[in-house]
Amino acid sequence: MLSINELSKSYGDHHALKDVSFDLAKGERVALLGANGSGKTTTINSICRLLEWDQGDIFFNGKNIKESTSYLRDIGVVLGGCRNTNWRLTASQNAEYFSRLRGVSKKQSLANISKLEEQLGLAQYKQKEVGKLSTGNKQKASLLCALAYQPKLLLLDEPTLGLDSQTVTELQKIIVEQSNQLEQGFLITSHDMGFIDKICNRVIVIDQGKVIFKGSISTLKEELFHYEMRLKLKPTDRAKLNGALKSLWSENTQFEQDKEDIIIRYDSVEQAFATVNWLAQQAITPQELSINPLSIETAYHSLINKEIKA
Repeated sequence: MLSINELSKSYGDHHALKDVSFDLAKGERVALLGANGSGKTTTINSICRLLEWDQGDIFFNGKNIKESTSYLRDIGVVLGGCRNTNWRLTASQNAEYFSRLRGVSKKQSLANISKLEEQLGLAQYKQKEVGKLSTGNKQKASLLCALAYQPKLLLLDEPTLGLDSQTVTELQKIIVEQSNQLEQGFLITSHDMGFIDKICNRVIVIDQGKVIFKGSISTLKEELFHYEMRLKLKPTDRAKLNGALKSLWSENTQFEQDKEDIIIRYDSVEQAFATVNWLAQQAITPQELSINPLSIETAYHSLINKEIKA
């Protein structure tokens, strides 16, 4: 459905995008991850034709989007931190306006809006103008407008900003339901890694304008490390362990130090035994010790750190 081929964009000497390429098929839920300034928003804005890029092509359903803007009728967008509703109208009035503008019948529009209002927790604010809503409810209104007319592709830039945990859970259900039942594609940027882990089929990681990873979330985790050990020790014990770390761990590990913890990322359960045994032999009792499977958040940060060091 969506195909981006060698997209590049520069601002003077700064390369916002460098040969970015990826595809998104019908019904796919794809995460676009990266630090602030990595190129995520530039990519989204390019797809929406909100800016002109320097090189490369973007295709929607096989057609180059530079040849016509008609494809925009089939795209729903929530841009992070941007006002994309009329604040003098209610959320449902905004959603109906955008739905009818795209040719959805009044009966179908109202049915879609009513269901989504209940799911997003907006039903109790039916009579309230968007401008008088809280920040979180303004975000819900933006989501309502993008979701209500059931476009073929949704671009959601930080969709969970300002949302309470209950609404985030409902949004997860809505996205999964609509992608499965209506074959809608979703391209989602978010710093909420738990949200991404629960709903996305694939992940694309951008760093300094370049794609450094494309694949499934499980593959992202597997390509790096499977487990993470965190140790909090007294300063003297910490210094002693730091001196022994390299002899206790094989090469395929990653060490990180923060203010309080020693963090070790590794592949197999057995690798941790040597450190646990060494602590016992040295009669060192950690203040805290935890071993957990690698989450998407730690996998992502490991990948970014690895790329920076390279």
